[in-house]
Amino acid sequence: MSPERERAVFKMSFNDTLLASVILLMLTGAAMIIGLYVLPREPLLVAAAQPTIRISQAASFPVGASRVTNWGDQIVIVVRRDADRFAALQGVSPSDGCILRWDAVSSRLFSPCSYVEYDLQGNVITGLSRTPLRRYVGFVRDGAVYVTD
Repeated sequence: MSPERERAVFKMSFNDTLLASVILLMLTGAAMIIGLYVLPREPLLVAAAQPTIRISQAASFPVGASRVTNWGDQIVIVVRRDADRFAALQGVSPSDGCILRWDAVSSRLFSPCSYVEYDLQGNVITGLSRTPLRRYVGFVRDGAVYVTD
């Protein structure tokens, strides 16, 4: 075989080079997608994008009052402590499963089923339970009261 013919066999045309480049790019992209899917990742937590629930307008939520609301499969009780502070807690007693009630006179939450009492930090005050309530963050944004994890 002549040297010119050997060079002609190994010489790729522009279209062949372009096709090989596109195939290589597609394989690289597929490998990156598979790698990103398989590798563990940490969730990006942005405070403004966290799940929240709107409770009510702050103007219609008097100091010392409470609101009970469903948040998915959870029940949350929110108490307005003063002009700009809110306590948001698990709304079901972990000891008996009853929905908690707010007693404004004693400033405590209580279970009407077993009379377990909780303070506004979720701690047990009296009763036969030691399990505290789950706490949430209550805040005001644009005149409305919200709760988040």
